[in-house]
Amino acid sequence: MTEIESSPQIPAPPAPPPAAGAGPWMRRALIVSLTVNLLVLGVVVGGAINVARHGPRQMIADITLGTFTEALSAEDREALRMAAEAENLGLREMNRAAREDYLRLIAAVRSEPWDAATAQAAIAAYGMRTHDRLEAGERLMLQRLSAMGPQGRREFADRLEETMRRGFRGERPLRPRGN
Repeated sequence: MTEIESSPQIPAPPAPPPAAGAGPWMRRALIVSLTVNLLVLGVVVGGAINVARHGPRQMIADITLGTFTEALSAEDREALRMAAEAENLGLREMNRAAREDYLRLIAAVRSEPWDAATAQAAIAAYGMRTHDRLEAGERLMLQRLSAMGPQGRREFADRLEETMRRGFRGERPLRPRGN
């Protein structure tokens, strides 16, 4: 016997099993997943670029008139926001001071003995700031409505009327009498 014949034979490794279930649906799922991931990445990068380019936007909600502001077109809301920025109303400072009012109120409510005078002062200060924001919002809203043409004002009135029909934030809709 030769040396080759007497040495033990090493079996060949088994062939890999065929890919089970990796049909065309798997390829489609991967493509959809990649597309969704790229869309999310685009939104995140776009938002970061926008903030880097323009800075964080000041919230117009600080001077809004609720449903009146919601009834404006997107262009009119943007014009209202820009007018508020141009007037430099100090909304950030108002918000900071309002936060301090809240903290003073919280401390007064928790205090023993009850500190009614501090609570009343905090509520009054907050009310004054709210009043100032409301007045600024009213003035800017009237300026915006005055700048609109007849068609823009009609469209605004239609959107405002639709808001009333739907109801205010979950309340029952207002309906004309007799219907």
